[in-house]
Amino acid sequence: MTSFNLQKPLNIVAVSGGLNHPSKTEALVQEIVYELGEAIPIQVHFIKFSEIGHLLGGAIYRHQLPQRVQDDLAAVEAADAIIVGTPVYRASFTGLFKHFFDFVEQTALVDVPVLLAASGGSERHALVLEHQLRPLFSFFQAQTLPIGVYATDQDFTPEYTIHSESLRDRITLAVARALPILEWAPAKGKRAEVVKEKTQQANQHLGINKQIEQAAVLPSAAVPNLDAAESRLHHKKIAKTHVA
Repeated sequence: MTSFNLQKPLNIVAVSGGLNHPSKTEALVQEIVYELGEAIPIQVHFIKFSEIGHLLGGAIYRHQLPQRVQDDLAAVEAADAIIVGTPVYRASFTGLFKHFFDFVEQTALVDVPVLLAASGGSERHALVLEHQLRPLFSFFQAQTLPIGVYATDQDFTPEYTIHSESLRDRITLAVARALPILEWAPAKGKRAEVVKEKTQQANQHLGINKQIEQAAVLPSAAVPNLDAAESRLHHKKIAKTHVA
């Protein structure tokens, strides 16, 4: 896979919802990160629920979380792009996975590319990507990438390494389809400063039992913004009106 030029590494946050170590989900997310790193320069913040899961349980407000988890949430909010993976429990993601994202500031991920992945016992759960994960990140108005990656137990060795060539091909396809979108949004660390105030406010005030009010379409915190593209569209609209 040929790489294209990025002046600075893309700030990638990888999230594995697997509660065990080692785990198939962790191995899957790691392989996606590796494949992406082969294509473009990246720096990775890897959040593993096998390490932080026990720290999430009883918190209702974000400020009740340990500093490590608050730092992980801040990393998610500042990411140029996110890779998320979850094991399938009862036909969905785990409760702790959802609990973690309940604490993400709801306007921080607008337009942020998100690559979806999941692992399950059989192919019957493959639609978890479309029916569970994609709607969750649509709430944040993130840009869920077109190809997700689903893996089954049969794709892994007993040592939790990937041995399925078809799964590796799927990962390559997902990354290849993601690259044009990631190239379009080379914020390269600038989002951290843009969302800093959002993160600080969330650390102080965000609670999962508070009603959330937000506009139907949220302004993007991505860098660069869409003003140039919008002005081109408006220009075309004005020109068309004059012709009419």
